[in-house]
Amino acid sequence: MTYDLLVVGGGIHGAAVARDAALRGLRVVLLDRGDLASGTSSRSSKLIHGGIRYLETGQFRLVREALHERALLLELAPEYVRPLPFLIPHYRGEGRSRLAVRAGLALYAALAGKQRLADHRTVGSTEALALEPALRPDGLLGASLYWDAQMDDAQLCVAVAIDAERAGAALHTYTELVRLVPEGSGWRGSFRDVDTGREGEAEARSVVNAAGPWAEDVRGLARPSARAGIRRTRGTHVVLPGFTRERALLLSARRDGRVFFVLPWGDFSLVGTTDVDDGTAPERVKAHPEDIRYLLEETARVLPRHNPGQPPLRAFAGVRSLAHGSAIRPWANSREHRIVEDGSMLTLIGGKYTTHRSLAERVVDRVVRYAGIRAGVCRTRTTPLPGGRAKSIAGLEARHPGRLIAAGSLEITEAEAVYAVQAERARHLEDVLERRTRLWLRADAMRRASERVAAWMAPHLGWDHAARDREVRRVVEALDDERDRIEAALAAPRGGA
Repeated sequence: MTYDLLVVGGGIHGAAVARDAALRGLRVVLLDRGDLASGTSSRSSKLIHGGIRYLETGQFRLVREALHERALLLELAPEYVRPLPFLIPHYRGEGRSRLAVRAGLALYAALAGKQRLADHRTVGSTEALALEPALRPDGLLGASLYWDAQMDDAQLCVAVAIDAERAGAALHTYTELVRLVPEGSGWRGSFRDVDTGREGEAEARSVVNAAGPWAEDVRGLARPSARAGIRRTRGTHVVLPGFTRERALLLSARRDGRVFFVLPWGDFSLVGTTDVDDGTAPERVKAHPEDIRYLLEETARVLPRHNPGQPPLRAFAGVRSLAHGSAIRPWANSREHRIVEDGSMLTLIGGKYTTHRSLAERVVDRVVRYAGIRAGVCRTRTTPLPGGRAKSIAGLEARHPGRLIAAGSLEITEAEAVYAVQAERARHLEDVLERRTRLWLRADAMRRASERVAAWMAPHLGWDHAARDREVRRVVEALDDERDRIEAALAAPRGGA
């Protein structure tokens, strides 16, 4: 079969392009050599936001677009995106001044216009401590309060990809593109299933390379000597017991002045992120001990109840693929996207989770124009992302009644695991533990659940006992490596990052 569009990459940008194109009536095939959202798209700060910190580097157009897209996602994907209040504490002689933050919030509100979620305001130290008692009171002058939004990043990405499939796109996960050559007025791609070794081919009139940090490798299949201009930076997060109430904190690190977040996730706090240049192959990037220590120490400075010597519940890292700019500091590099054209092959670089829909619209517009494809108008501005995931899982519970309390407040049901396999293309144990449930918040929860969940998945994927053992061992070995990195971080001298 000849497709109109071959999409390489099952992260949020590839999934969004596939969905947009399929909803317009294009014949689409998507390939990813791993699981949906298995790269950077499941290792983000899990925010849908305008990017208030980007105002410091003059990225006003990006912020305005992101605020517009934030409003759309809150309307069209309420199962995955929800409003979240943020507090910026002001300390004497530390961080951004109250005047600078007040001016930034005024500009942020102006760029949002009628789409702002609530009015921002400034509070004194007494009210700031009432809102978030975990804050360090010493030197606290007050705080600024504003609103953005939070998301379940992996589940949002999976939902976008599955909706693309509903619209007619063909999805092939754990499928690696190994050859891409021009043929006639289009392209011929050869691919291989990484689990079974089965090979196949697909012809397409156009290609969108949305492989994120692997985009240069994919582009190299067609143009071996070409470079796309990607700057790869490592973003590390740690998960801690919950320190804040329902509000997120936007903090400035004393060590280097960069911004990071403490984000509430139920009984937990997600802290991040770092922004460090990293030339390691993206699939081998891990949370560095110095990054972990940096986050633990900077958090303890503002939230004194946190002991930086206490091991975090998780520590993970992802790789951003930024369009290479002139900024010396990685966190000052623009988050604007870039589209590199090689005839009817488009390579996407950079971009933000928040603007995935609008970027996909631009990309598909180009594909349609360049290839002369007859297509309908873009529908993603008005088409809700289907919900009902919890209801669908509940409908399976009578036939799959297993349930496990994995750790603390985290649990998983057999129905969730079965639904992930049957409806969300999970093929490996890690896919369920890391990206289809909230067990990712605690390493001990993942360890405890691994054997039981593998047993639940086995009959649906044809695993024998040896295959189940391999799946469990793969998860446990990754968690052992993570534990070693955490221990190295705790053993390092304080302030050494």
